[in-house]
Amino acid sequence: MGVNMYIKFSIVIFFILAFFNTINAQEPNFSQYGEIDRQVKKTPDSLSNNIMRLHHYLDSIGNDDQKKIRAFYMWIITNIKYKDQVELMFDKNMLFYMGSNNCSSPVCVLKKKKAVCEGFSKLFQFFCQQSGIEAYSIGGYISKKGVLQDRATHSWNVVKINNEWRFFDLTWAYAILEYTGIKRTTNEFYMVSPYEFILSHLPLVPMWQFLDTPVPISVFNRGDEQINKYLTETQPYYNYQDSLKNYNQLYPVERSIKTAHDIYLTNPSNKFNRAIEYFRYARIVLNSQSSLEIKDLEELIKARYRIKIAMVLFRETQDVSSQLMFLQAQDVLLLLENWIQVTRSKDKMKS
Repeated sequence: MGVNMYIKFSIVIFFILAFFNTINAQEPNFSQYGEIDRQVKKTPDSLSNNIMRLHHYLDSIGNDDQKKIRAFYMWIITNIKYKDQVELMFDKNMLFYMGSNNCSSPVCVLKKKKAVCEGFSKLFQFFCQQSGIEAYSIGGYISKKGVLQDRATHSWNVVKINNEWRFFDLTWAYAILEYTGIKRTTNEFYMVSPYEFILSHLPLVPMWQFLDTPVPISVFNRGDEQINKYLTETQPYYNYQDSLKNYNQLYPVERSIKTAHDIYLTNPSNKFNRAIEYFRYARIVLNSQSSLEIKDLEELIKARYRIKIAMVLFRETQDVSSQLMFLQAQDVLLLLENWIQVTRSKDKMKS
């Protein structure tokens, strides 16, 4: 090897080593969490009955965002149990159907100490946001069946740490801890990079991948090799930072409509989650209008239109969950119809 070739080779090796050192520096150092985890284990049981007091205690354990996040994460996976609370509910038209008694709101999850994946992720999001840490609960696909899936079945979190986006799956961490009893095994789904996380978790819409080359569901379903090939060969074309900024500027009702539209563009087969977003839109409008002395007739009519679309989509899906949601959508429609009639009557009286 000549001198010039040796110098070039040395420079290449230097940059490769520097690159990997940079990556390793960005990865969490789990050895630093020993004291945090021990303090979390000592959390008084009495605090778990008050979400704000519990947050204040866990927040005080860490002296920086990363340690606070660790405290939230460990408390949840060691104190909240995964349980899908399914029950039989009677309906005169259907004789009976399977219903769910699961709750996802942080207060409800804390009260029951039981939740499914959405409850885990919502509670973690709440703790992070209360500490001023940007965090989101994300729904998406996890299985790779080789075909387009018709709905998202899982929820997880993404958190901004040191100006980087990192992923957390508390439900899977809980499951591994429950199965193995070994605490360190939970770290597999703690603070994972977007490029690693996409191998097992695909968000409903591209923005939540936090990648400049979002992976399509058709590629995701073909497995790790095809995902990595796509990420390697595809030129950057997506600005998730701008998308997130625009999303955060929207009102909650606008977010639901946008998400429904993006779900359709990403996976037209997914009627269920699109219907859920229309249902959510109608509920937000209904709740906000109910508290107003003077109702906005136009908003109520828009909500009625969306809930009717949701009902059609739930009917087209025709499984137990969709049937349950259809009945709930019916109730929302009746309330909207009532407010529309009352508002129109008042408008006539005024004229």
